[in-house]
Amino acid sequence: MRAFSPWDEALGLGEYSWTPQVVRDALRLGVLIPSFRDAAETFTELTGLGMSKSSLQRLVGLEGKKQVDREEEEAKAICAVPKVEEEVVVWREIPEPDSPIMSVSSDGVMVNVRDEGWKEVKVVAISAVERGTSETEEDGAGPKLSRHSYRARLCDAKTFTNHHWAEACRRGLEKAEQVLCISDGAVWIWMMVFMCFPKRIEILDFWHATEYLGEVARALFPQDDQAAQAWFTSQKHALLTQGLRAVLQALRKAIPRHQPLPEPVRTAVSYFGRNRHRMHYPQYRALGLPIGSGAVESACKTVVQSRMKQAGMRWSREGAQAMLSLRSLLLSGRWHELAAP
Repeated sequence: MRAFSPWDEALGLGEYSWTPQVVRDALRLGVLIPSFRDAAETFTELTGLGMSKSSLQRLVGLEGKKQVDREEEEAKAICAVPKVEEEVVVWREIPEPDSPIMSVSSDGVMVNVRDEGWKEVKVVAISAVERGTSETEEDGAGPKLSRHSYRARLCDAKTFTNHHWAEACRRGLEKAEQVLCISDGAVWIWMMVFMCFPKRIEILDFWHATEYLGEVARALFPQDDQAAQAWFTSQKHALLTQGLRAVLQALRKAIPRHQPLPEPVRTAVSYFGRNRHRMHYPQYRALGLPIGSGAVESACKTVVQSRMKQAGMRWSREGAQAMLSLRSLLLSGRWHELAAP
């Protein structure tokens, strides 16, 4: 049992015998700096208060677990349905979105989990969208994404769907005039947005699509890098300005009739076929809409990789989720929502 001191209460000291602000500052350093050892040393240098690596790691784990629990409670409450016909679920106030057009993108990134190996962290990034006034971004008039928020969970796709929806509700996507779902071709992502957003515009990330074009170019011109690059450049431009049909027509011309399709070409054609309804890039650009999922790819790097994939790092499952939840809160600009320790 922890000893009780009236002076601690009078001075506003919490369960860690520090003021809440000192605890929050220590937490912030532990979450931001890519090493608990470096963060603890920085904390001591800045405050003159001693803190060991293990103490800071324990603090982040305990407070992170509280944030994990809050996220789970929020997702459970938002996704609640009546258990019996007569039960009434208290509904919530729906916030206003930051913009009439909102973007939601998801992706996965691997982290090393102790005793389990590499496991996928699923990440969602939600952003306000400002339409572009030009079809190119060279003059600075292309579409702009801002006011990003994130949620990252080490879980399966079904569980993540609830957290994905909880973050969308927090950002007011239910009231948005348009919801843009911009991601790569992963099936779990499109199943998730299908369940969450009945009215949506689905956009396949343009840069993922061009990666397949690059593989096709190398298969068509295996001995001629210059020709492969020229074909890739022309078809990338065609996809952007004319659409998928123009690229498929170019493919038919490039491969003689009755000749078997090289495997990279077969793979690309299959990928394009599954996602053709998400590849209307000329129309998206004409409407001033973004066509890239850079927001979530950036989130994978800033929320996850820059802190959790340093050399030799392995995480317990609980410790990983604690760090993910705290970093999501901090990098979403909501650190002030952290409950007082």
